[in-house]
Amino acid sequence: MSIAEFPAAGPGAGITSQIELNRAKPLVLHNSRFLIGVTIFGSIVVAFFSVCMALMVFSILSSSGGLSVGNGLNAMQWGIGAFVFGCMCPWLWKMGRAMLGYQILFDSRGVNFNLGSKKKPSDLFLAWDQIAAIKYKRVGNVQQYFVQGRDGSEARFSSYTFFRPRKIARMIADRTGLTIQKV
Repeated sequence: MSIAEFPAAGPGAGITSQIELNRAKPLVLHNSRFLIGVTIFGSIVVAFFSVCMALMVFSILSSSGGLSVGNGLNAMQWGIGAFVFGCMCPWLWKMGRAMLGYQILFDSRGVNFNLGSKKKPSDLFLAWDQIAAIKYKRVGNVQQYFVQGRDGSEARFSSYTFFRPRKIARMIADRTGLTIQKV
């Protein structure tokens, strides 16, 4: 297929034929089931490590060498590690379970964001011509994207919502003809 086969946008069309071609293909985006499985399995591994570290604390404190400053500091380090890993376990589990339900649907009418859970669904539909801006912000190690509608509605997604949020933002930008603005 050559470039000549695509119809050129006429005066006042507002969008190019490539944008129309992108919009014509319905597409559902969701997270990789494999990576979600790795995240949930990681939470189980972290729980195992947390229990092992807690057992190490008891082993150090009940050792035959008695309680000394060195043993106390060693036990404290293992205890802090057990606490941190214990806190990370439910966080990873919740993140993996939440990522199972997130999806974005592209069709010829617009984009439908489903960024809620089964208990608290959060759907937002934005027609292609109603998207006002696509914004990007990096906070620490998290990439955050905002798709703003002309009516004030906003869809937010980040690297905690989707494993590749930049790719999703680029796909929306390709279908709207907008650029991604840094906040």
